Amino acid sequence: MSKVLEIRNLTHTYSGNSTTKRDAVSNITFSVDGGEILGIIGHTGSGKSTLVQHLNGLLKPTKGTVLFEEKDIWLEPKKIRHIRSKVGLVFQYPEYQLFEETVYMDIAYGPKNMGLSGDELRVRVEEICKLLGIDEDYFEKSPFDLSGGEKRRVAIAGVMAMRPKVLILDEPIAGLDPKGRADVIKMIESYNKAYNATVIIISHNMEDMAVLADKLIVMNKGALAMFGKTDEVFLKADLLRQIGLNVPIVTRVMAALKKKGIDVPDNIFTVDDAVKCLCSIKKGGGKDA
Repeated sequence: MSKVLEIRNLTHTYSGNSTTKRDAVSNITFSVDGGEILGIIGHTGSGKSTLVQHLNGLLKPTKGTVLFEEKDIWLEPKKIRHIRSKVGLVFQYPEYQLFEETVYMDIAYGPKNMGLSGDELRVRVEEICKLLGIDEDYFEKSPFDLSGGEKRRVAIAGVMAMRPKVLILDEPIAGLDPKGRADVIKMIESYNKAYNATVIIISHNMEDMAVLADKLIVMNKGALAMFGKTDEVFLKADLLRQIGLNVPIVTRVMAALKKKGIDVPDNIFTVDDAVKCLCSIKKGGGKDA
C-alpha cells in the first residue's frame, strides 16, 4: 500500500512569552497507508486534537512537514482549501454544527461547495445515504427534529458526501448510547470499505479501537509514545498503564482467567475473539473448560 499521509518531525508550539511558550506536539513522525484505519489514543491534553488539525491544514506546523500523496500541503498555501476537501475532518459533537433547514440540504452542503449541482449533487447525496443506511424519508425533515444519534450520523454523512480520501474523526462516538455507537462504527467501516478511504480516529474507547483500528498511535504529553499494529500496541499493557491508559476490558478479563490457570492467549482484544476462544476451550473439555 502507498502512503497517503506522511508526517515528518512535526512540532507545534503555542506562542506566548518566554515563560508560557510550550510545545503542544513535539517531533512527531509517522505515515498512514491508503485504505488504512488508524486510531489515536491518549489522555486529554496529550496533543491528539492538535496533531490531527495539522493533517488538513487547519493548523500550520511550527516545525516539520505534512505530506498528502507525497506533496507538502503547505507548498502552495493558496490551495489549502483543496487539501481540506481531500482530507476531511469531523470535530467532536459534529451535530452542533448542523444548520440547514433539511437533512438533505445539510448533507449536500459540502459537495455543493465543491461545485456539484443538479443531478450530480443529488446522486452524490443519495449514494452516501444509501451506503450509510440513511433513508430518503429523512431528506425533508429538519435535522433539529432528529435524535442525538441521528444528528451525529447526518453530520458525519455530510463530510463523507465530499468523498475525502482521508477521513479524520475526533471522538466520533462520544456521548452516544450503544445503538448510536454501533451505527457510527458501521458508518465508518462502510465508508472505509466502499471507497478504500483512509480513516483516522481519535478515541478514548479501547474496545472500539480494538474492533476498528489497523494501527494505533499512543500520544503522551505531546509526544508519540507508541506507534504500531493494534495488537502489538495492546500487548504492551504495562507501558500503557505507565502512561495512564489501559487495554480493552475483555483483555483484562482474559488475563484474570489466565491467572486462574485457564490457558488463554494474550492477544485477545475483542469480545468476538474472546467468545471464539472460550468456546474452543469448552469444546476441548478438560479442567479448563
